[in-house]
Amino acid sequence: MKSPYSMKTVLALLSLTPLFTSDVVAVPSGNSTITAWGSKQDGISFSTMLGNINPPGSSKGFIAASLSTAGPNYYYSWTRDSALVARAITYKYSTSYQNDPKILGLLKDYVTYQVNEQTESTVCNCLGEPKFNPDGSSFSGPWGRPQNDGPAERASTMILFAKSYYAQTNDVGYVSNTLKPAIYKDLDYIVNVWGNNCFDLWEEVNGVHFYTLMMMRHGLVQGSIFANTLGDSTRANTYKTAAQNIKNRIDTFWESGSNYIVVTQNQSAGVNKPSGLDVAVLLAANQGGLGDGVYTPGSDKVLATAVALEKSFASLYPINKNLPSYYGTAIGRYPEDTYNGNGNSEANPWFIATTTYAELYYRAISEWTNGSGVTVNSINKEFFSKFDASATNGKVYTPGSDSFNSLVNNVAIAADNFLSTVRYHQTSNGSLSEQFNRYTGFMTGARDLTWSHAAMVTALAAKAGTPSP
Repeated sequence: MKSPYSMKTVLALLSLTPLFTSDVVAVPSGNSTITAWGSKQDGISFSTMLGNINPPGSSKGFIAASLSTAGPNYYYSWTRDSALVARAITYKYSTSYQNDPKILGLLKDYVTYQVNEQTESTVCNCLGEPKFNPDGSSFSGPWGRPQNDGPAERASTMILFAKSYYAQTNDVGYVSNTLKPAIYKDLDYIVNVWGNNCFDLWEEVNGVHFYTLMMMRHGLVQGSIFANTLGDSTRANTYKTAAQNIKNRIDTFWESGSNYIVVTQNQSAGVNKPSGLDVAVLLAANQGGLGDGVYTPGSDKVLATAVALEKSFASLYPINKNLPSYYGTAIGRYPEDTYNGNGNSEANPWFIATTTYAELYYRAISEWTNGSGVTVNSINKEFFSKFDASATNGKVYTPGSDSFNSLVNNVAIAADNFLSTVRYHQTSNGSLSEQFNRYTGFMTGARDLTWSHAAMVTALAAKAGTPSP
């Protein structure tokens, strides 16, 4: 039977299929104990993620943020969390689980649930509705809405899945008839709302957010390529223009006097953050970076922000006092945080946040190695001085040189130290809750937060020198 799809469409899809084309970088091995633990933890975290998908009684494709239903109740599907989890699963499907029917089935279930989300009646009457019930209906109670990073993350995940799926199945129909319309719906929405206030990824602040804009830019840049290869030049140009406009806005979040990126502008409601510091900026670098030097993990302003944020938590949490040299700083969301995992009092370190630092460092090593190295300047000097006492403005670390090798070895050890902190505070079975107590270090908050495990999977991929796209 003749294919209903033109040869042009098939060839276009073929051009999309190359995945993970960046060179595999031999990230220095660092701490051998953490390397061995990471190999085991990767399997545990991946298995836990899968176990939180399609729990009994839920609609097909429901990804629970956690199976915890009380104290706190996280038994919902957040568009953001689900997209980031599905993105980590797609990475596995594209690498170590190629052609795996179970993984493919779960990813198709995710798509089915998300396509339903796009047509559900919601309180905000928009695609930025943040969370949905196990049966697929939208949550209708009071909440911080809209959250417009969700559609962008979903589009990025579906584009990644489209590439991998077609590469492994040659199924043009599913990509063209199911994935493409869902991707375009989300990105068309982003084009129209990107400059509007919305709630942040922590659901607490209404404003314009660095993280949200970075995720939007990521989706639109990838979407422009996707649309262009599939012959929709109008959408491709629209997405490309919007992405450039967003990039221009992102540039305004840099505070030169403070030497870091602030997280929010135009705040109209929500939690006050006088410092402007937030780990969301680093999450944005890991998840929204495109390898083009625009606020990527190894870029100057991101590194400077990492230094400022870590310093704030080093003095804030009691468990960070008198740390052994092989532990990294326990990191929370932002210094002014009061959310304790089930209410408001004193906030705690988060596994996602602490793991984010490890991933940032591993990704930075790959970025510097694949590029032309790095040069110390007034913005990044404090970061490099942590790893090289002789770091001065103008010093150049060239890949392959002794100074570069020494630098990346020290950065890799520091990244492993953050994972050592995670390992120390998790339970022996590999469980990862949302938070761990700022005084005792014991796990608290939602149990086995699916995003905590997805963050571990992507951090360990970066440690292996194959960071997820």
